[in-house]
Amino acid sequence: MSQSTGGVLGIGIIGCGRVVERRVAPAIGQSGNSTIAAFCSRDIAKARHFADVFGAPGAHMRVEDLLADGRVQAVYIATPNALHADLAVKCLRGGMHVLVDKPMALSAESAREMIAAAQLAGRRLGVLHQQRFHPVHLRILEQARSGRLGRIHFVRMQMGFWYGQAENWRLRRAESGGGAAMDLGPHALDVLLQLLGLPSAVDARTYNLHFKAEVEDFAAARLEFPGGAVALVDFSYCSHHYGGRIEVFGCEGTCLADGTLQQAESCRFWLRRGADAQPMEEWPNPSCFPLIIDDFASAVLEGREPTVSMHDGLAVMRVVDAIYLSAARGTPVTL
Repeated sequence: MSQSTGGVLGIGIIGCGRVVERRVAPAIGQSGNSTIAAFCSRDIAKARHFADVFGAPGAHMRVEDLLADGRVQAVYIATPNALHADLAVKCLRGGMHVLVDKPMALSAESAREMIAAAQLAGRRLGVLHQQRFHPVHLRILEQARSGRLGRIHFVRMQMGFWYGQAENWRLRRAESGGGAAMDLGPHALDVLLQLLGLPSAVDARTYNLHFKAEVEDFAAARLEFPGGAVALVDFSYCSHHYGGRIEVFGCEGTCLADGTLQQAESCRFWLRRGADAQPMEEWPNPSCFPLIIDDFASAVLEGREPTVSMHDGLAVMRVVDAIYLSAARGTPVTL
């Protein structure tokens, strides 16, 4: 692994899918502290095409060749979920810093193995929970942490969209590990855990309300927290439109965010404290991808933990595990 030069981190991207094409590669292109050094795909023609489109100097078919590319200091993993853990461990052991797409892994156990590899290698490991950086979510967290909402009693989160039955690895359990809860859940859960910490109990159910697939198209869960707060969350592949809603109810104030958990065209924020209700604010939804890319690159260059740390990713995976275990048993489970 070469050393970064000029305060710019060379990132190699493993996987050439839609999220890379539409979100992450353009975000790295906007970054002032990172650049795409190479693409890697089992389809070398696709790797070369992405390299041409995004101006990357390298294109590889084998991960081993990517790890040997002297222009690469960090790797972003954007493969099917089932490959996240093994690839992350391989790259960490190969001397790379790693940013892995959500979910961090298919289980908390695999996430712990990734953390152990990062600690042993002395490398940074981050998770792409980009919604942590949404300005509305940051405002909600600031309101809660400052005490302006009082004690938080109840949180409700909803995230969904329409996912048709086109051929896609996300609908195959062996590659995805699960459906809406595994795919969408980490975004909302990361924000929720920043608000309330790790839950003590989870009671969840999964369904196939519309699509007959190997994985669920709808999941709902009740989470109980040590401080007495309760959260209700649901994740859906069968919502007719992009949706992402957060409601936070405290004893002194209430926050509502609509459209922020998904790439909807616009988002809204509303705050009420006591009898003082602020006007509803609405503006175009920003992309959070450049923010998390810049933060990860800065963390590597400055020698600090990323804002979304590997331990945050593990906490989310513990809750995802609990959702599926509770749904399988039909009873609440404790963490």
